[in-house]
Amino acid sequence: MEARRWVMKYGVAMFLAFLLAMILGQVSLFRETSVGKLRASDLVQFIGYSGSLVIGWLGARELARNLPAEWKWMIPFQGLVIPLATLVAVAIAYGVLLFVLDPFVGKPGKVIYNWVFIAAIVADSIWLILSWVWKCAPLVAARESRKLRKVA
Repeated sequence: MEARRWVMKYGVAMFLAFLLAMILGQVSLFRETSVGKLRASDLVQFIGYSGSLVIGWLGARELARNLPAEWKWMIPFQGLVIPLATLVAVAIAYGVLLFVLDPFVGKPGKVIYNWVFIAAIVADSIWLILSWVWKCAPLVAARESRKLRKVA
């Protein structure tokens, strides 16, 4: 029952934020209204998609802290939840931030922007690998050795 509550709380909120951003971003009122180079549709999409990412990341943090009883199979992998959610969020945030930054960033700024995200994605990939090695692999190995002892 906890798993259903978690999915309803975070999953539905993420879906609604994403859906509203997508729909409102296509409404002609938002597409035709702008302040300088920034269109209202880009701003509303940025807010909605960013909100969806933040809700997803917070949901992953909650999942890592309080794993639902129905998901006991995930216990050895609990240490990967936050690094994986962060990797996904950073990768998606690259495109989301462009909604508001693209009109203002020139070619040199775009190169810097790209390298910042490359560094962030590589750093988070390293974090994910180290989390596996330090936290998850020992738990998986211990679980497998218990299964082998039971069989013997």
